[in-house]
Amino acid sequence: MNENVKKAKRCYGCGAALQTVDENLEGYVPENLFNERDVLLCQRCFKLRNYNEDTPIEPVISEDFFKLLEQAQASNALFVYVVDLFNFEASFNREINKALQKSDVILFGTKRDLLPKSVKDEKLIEFLKERAEAASLKVREIFITSATKNFNLKEILPRLQDYGFKRNIYVIGSVSSGKSSLINAFLKVYKNETSHYITTSIYPNTTLKVIEIPLDEKVSIFDTPGLAISNSMLGLMEREVIRDIVPRTEVKPRVYQLLPQQSLLIGGIARIDFLSGSRTSFTLYVSNDVKVIRTQLRWANQTFANLIKYKKIRPISKKIKSIADLDAFDILVGEGQKCDISWTGLGWVSFKENNQKIRVYAPQGVSIAHNKSKI
Repeated sequence: MNENVKKAKRCYGCGAALQTVDENLEGYVPENLFNERDVLLCQRCFKLRNYNEDTPIEPVISEDFFKLLEQAQASNALFVYVVDLFNFEASFNREINKALQKSDVILFGTKRDLLPKSVKDEKLIEFLKERAEAASLKVREIFITSATKNFNLKEILPRLQDYGFKRNIYVIGSVSSGKSSLINAFLKVYKNETSHYITTSIYPNTTLKVIEIPLDEKVSIFDTPGLAISNSMLGLMEREVIRDIVPRTEVKPRVYQLLPQQSLLIGGIARIDFLSGSRTSFTLYVSNDVKVIRTQLRWANQTFANLIKYKKIRPISKKIKSIADLDAFDILVGEGQKCDISWTGLGWVSFKENNQKIRVYAPQGVSIAHNKSKI
């Protein structure tokens, strides 16, 4: 290697080569920061992270992504699968699960800090293990992590390398799953002790840009593009709505004792009707910024419309003026176990099944799931 070749610094947010010449081009940072620090965000990523001054670009799941997986599998790679503990259904992708069934997988459950502190990590690991087994994934180990806490990467990375048996590691996950936070946390403690440098390049035989982070002379971590979440509020709602529904701090459970023919209006974007059954305790887990109002079912439609019209509820979407703009799903539950009904990208309601009939409303295109309780 030519000793006179200067090592390029790269943004740990987007992987762009950093430069100080033109702030209108990718990778720009002020010259004083470039000279003072080794680990940096470019100006665009800094503004996006701190001031929401940019429009996020959501990559879509494509044939090229499956080509990437196939080529990685052909090299006997290890996969780090990042899932969002809060919005699990939005990040646990069925197509990806199917594609990974014959591969070695390490499962990372992120955003632990958004769930109540009273929930034990062991419970979350048990939940992830059950869902992974149901999806026929070959999971070698499960880690519970949080972007706001210490990822303990100095301890975790050697274990990943042990599992890798000197093979490459591919990090995959949906947009907003916490995948980027995991990679960024790694880059902050990363020490390049090899002759190879972090690079961003088009993955062979695809159009996908992949960041390669060398761990040693032969093994690298590959940060793959985030998968779009087209059936989620995170992919379908306006940015103003997303700011309200994405939690930034620990979510406080809200408990409602409901009688049949009562409703919960969840912002101006969702609703749950308790149609029939005995008195039930419903625990709602949504962002603390989402306003929830209880009402009688017979008044729910008019109340919902008025709250939106006079902006008395939060969040409000320009796409939703009345209950007619939402899709309705009727769910008749069994008896005995605790269950969750979730809106993909928003949160979930938890209750004990006792033959209740529930009607759930969601924006058009948003998936509803009914599963065994997560916590």
